[in-house]
Amino acid sequence: MTSPGELKSRSIAAVGWSAIDLAGRQGLQFTVAVILARLLSPSEFGLIGMLSLFIAVAATFVDGGFGAALIQRDKITEADKSSVLLFNVTAGGAVACVLAAAAPLIARFYSQPVLEPLTRWMALNVFITSLCSVQNALLSRELDFRTPFKVGVLAGVSSGSVAVWMAWHGWGVWSLVTQTLVSSTVSSIALWVLHPWRPVFRLWSNSLRSLFGFGSRMLGSGLLNTFFDRIQLTVIGKAFSAADLGQYSRAYNTQQLPVGLLTAVVSRVTLPVFSQISGDAPALRNGVRKALVGLMIPTLPMMFGLAVVARPLVLVLLGAKWLPCVPYLRVLSIAGAFYPVHVVNLIATQAVGRSDLFLRLEIAKKVLIGLALLATFRISVMAMVWAVLVVSIACVYINSHYSRMLIGYGTARQFFDLTPYVIIATLTSVLSWTAGAPLSHTPLLSLLVIVLTGLVTYPATCHLLRLELFRATVSQAVSVFPRRKRIALRSSYSELQPRLPV
Repeated sequence: MTSPGELKSRSIAAVGWSAIDLAGRQGLQFTVAVILARLLSPSEFGLIGMLSLFIAVAATFVDGGFGAALIQRDKITEADKSSVLLFNVTAGGAVACVLAAAAPLIARFYSQPVLEPLTRWMALNVFITSLCSVQNALLSRELDFRTPFKVGVLAGVSSGSVAVWMAWHGWGVWSLVTQTLVSSTVSSIALWVLHPWRPVFRLWSNSLRSLFGFGSRMLGSGLLNTFFDRIQLTVIGKAFSAADLGQYSRAYNTQQLPVGLLTAVVSRVTLPVFSQISGDAPALRNGVRKALVGLMIPTLPMMFGLAVVARPLVLVLLGAKWLPCVPYLRVLSIAGAFYPVHVVNLIATQAVGRSDLFLRLEIAKKVLIGLALLATFRISVMAMVWAVLVVSIACVYINSHYSRMLIGYGTARQFFDLTPYVIIATLTSVLSWTAGAPLSHTPLLSLLVIVLTGLVTYPATCHLLRLELFRATVSQAVSVFPRRKRIALRSSYSELQPRLPV
């Protein structure tokens, strides 16, 4: 059994490599996305957005919840791993065929004939990703994020280069489809080459049955989550236009970059780690508290700041043709600021093996989302975006309420821990906006002033107030670096303290 000290050391290293992996991959993806946004129209991005729900639901079916089950289980056998891979590959082929057969129906639903061939090619991507599902789960279980980093860079550079070349030469939406296919293909091949595990080509029904208890509920919650996360895209694409959907998709994807990166870095590590300490309630409670506050400390200023810089950021990076997405981006950024609260609480629920409660929570939240969409989709896209914000705040209470029952860390204690950082982030955003507003006629200068003001004000205020969890998070973040750099960073941080008034 792993000792607490060893587990902590491995967790810190895993967070570092997870951050490098995701930052590298998402940095590449964002760079490519900015270039493609300059070369392609919002309508072309909207066409891919129309397929988002169908592709995501198909991918969730293929996984079957077995990936999470492999990570959560204390011990897994060769039979478990091989059986899951065979199931995923078989399901991937079957689901891809069903999706390809449904292509004419999808095209007619949106009245977009080009979606028929697009759907068939994107269906192929569902099968390709199923080929490396177990390798991804094993890497997460082993807290090995160096390998995904290598794979991600290789796939990102190759697929991005092909997509940009195609977009430059007038291939339009097909450059986006090709980017997806090349990325998945390169990733699958690289994972098989770099990961030593090889399956036994046999399916053990007993292994699948033993994993299915946990996995089936994760599948159910995954389908609900995927459906309601993407249903907005489908509704916008059907009720409005491909251009409207393209603008919304751009706002959503931009909002997801910072919050998705930070949350994914920690969540990839916390599920296997929390699962190992799930029998020790105080240790789990302390781990959840550190993970939650540690995530929210950088997330709050980043997301509030993104709402402030939305207009100059879009003008500088994407161009004036994307300005209609700015109002969406502002509201979605505020909603995204609380996303880590949902994720950490749900991971704690998974870690203690309560996939049944996880599923019930997802059902309750998705009912709220469905009602909000029904009430607003006939009004406007902006009304739907505001509905997302309202539901997001309501779901914070739902998730944290049950954490009190399971680990003794509920809404009140979480609110108490997070309130100082919410207040400081809000005041920092107001100050940053005030500093940048007079320069609005020069978007690049305005962007730089707002960002620099926030980068200085937020950490300085947290330090002046001697917030315990802020200092602990900084120390934990510094410990991710190699020892020599760590000593230098800590010395620099310590030198600041006497210069600041108490």
